[in-house]
Amino acid sequence: MKGRRVTGVMFLAGVLLSSLVAFPGAGLAQTSGSVTWNGWSFTYEVSGNYDGLSLKGVQYNGIPLIKKVSLPVMRVFYNNNACGPYADRLGGSLSPIPWAGNATVARREFSLNGRQWYEIGIRDQIGSYDIYQVYYLSNDGIIDAHIYSKGLQCVVDHTHYPNWRIDFDIQDAGNDLIQLNTGAGYTTKLTEFNALATEALDHGWRVRDSVTGTFVDVLPGFTDFTIPDQNTQPVAGYANHTVFGRLYRASEDTGWTFGPNTQVPNNNGESINNTDIVLWYEGYLPHSAAEGSTLWHSTGLRLAVTAGTTPPPPPPPPPGGGATKTFTNPAALSIPDSGNGSPYPSAITVSGMSGTISKVAVKLKGLSHTYPDDLDILLVGPGGQKVLLMSDAGGAADVVNTTLTFDGAVSTVLPNSSQISSGAYLPTNYGTVDSFGAPAPAAPFGTSLGAFTGASPNGAWQLFLRDDYAQDRGSIANGWELTITTN
Repeated sequence: MKGRRVTGVMFLAGVLLSSLVAFPGAGLAQTSGSVTWNGWSFTYEVSGNYDGLSLKGVQYNGIPLIKKVSLPVMRVFYNNNACGPYADRLGGSLSPIPWAGNATVARREFSLNGRQWYEIGIRDQIGSYDIYQVYYLSNDGIIDAHIYSKGLQCVVDHTHYPNWRIDFDIQDAGNDLIQLNTGAGYTTKLTEFNALATEALDHGWRVRDSVTGTFVDVLPGFTDFTIPDQNTQPVAGYANHTVFGRLYRASEDTGWTFGPNTQVPNNNGESINNTDIVLWYEGYLPHSAAEGSTLWHSTGLRLAVTAGTTPPPPPPPPPGGGATKTFTNPAALSIPDSGNGSPYPSAITVSGMSGTISKVAVKLKGLSHTYPDDLDILLVGPGGQKVLLMSDAGGAADVVNTTLTFDGAVSTVLPNSSQISSGAYLPTNYGTVDSFGAPAPAAPFGTSLGAFTGASPNGAWQLFLRDDYAQDRGSIANGWELTITTN
């Protein structure tokens, strides 16, 4: 067992060790570099502090956001204390990464659901665990911090608690606020705190610069990432995740020296209002012994950037091309208590646009339903591209004459189980893969409107709507509209 694993009692080569902390060893080769990609710039390193792979000086489109994001510890607890507990710390001895050409630090690009992604990660093996810590950065301002783990130290159910430490410096080192959605707007945490992620409505946490208004939403991690050609379990739920707010102090950025039984330390009740703050995020990653040792489990969090300053105007369109047009089908759609909406599909025909698609937005006008969680709504483009706009959102709270806009340029998702209100949202799916009857296409479906980027806008666009459970019904009284921007 490697010395990076910390327990209350640890055995090594038959000798009983009573130390609570395994400090970093000397001589660890430093792995570092820099990245500039699609508006992102940062440096990275595996420092020797056993805080995994750190990104430093993170900027997006020239806006400073994060001084350092790292993963200081992953605490592990087995049922009935059959093993451990452990405080696993990554980066002590890196292993080759097969899905990245056996590199020590994975750096690759890929596309998923219409977005371009840059992946940077490290693989470490601690005891019987195989762990991959990774950051995914999108071409439209998202960082998804993820961790994957497989292996069984003991053949017993257990839970991993990965801890990300995010030292936000939005624009500069001061003037930052940690806020949460209360349902009536965002309120500010004034002093250091420990809180369940569910304290914020629909996981609505946010870090904002009070001077410029630039903010980063702290959201549940994306569910569709997998390790290439590996058996990967879908992301675990987020009901048991925890958020911590701390005042930044350089003396507290020392790596993890607290053992497995301490959650995030240094809650001294200090003010974190309009100052230099650190947000910690502890995930919840259960692993059942029945799942075996070869299945990768994962969890993570998503950081979505919204700039508060006015961006420069877009460049003029090329001669003869480049335009934004809105097309409307005003006919009402009825939603039965179970089954396909009527009409099925509802269609809009686009013609006369030149160039290729750079952006698509969809507006549903006058949506009402007595149990919106039953709704599944799918948009299909002329080229067969298919994006699930909403599914299993909103719970049991009635929606009445609500207007929903789906727009990939925003960072807000529909609520999972609380009231849906009029506004702009990302496409949102909280359930398992949904199926639609013919003539709708079969799954899998995209989850980003970027799936239409680069395609021709002209032709028939189809909206498929279904109610997947009996007893409740509704309508879209004023139809729907499609706004398309071309290059």
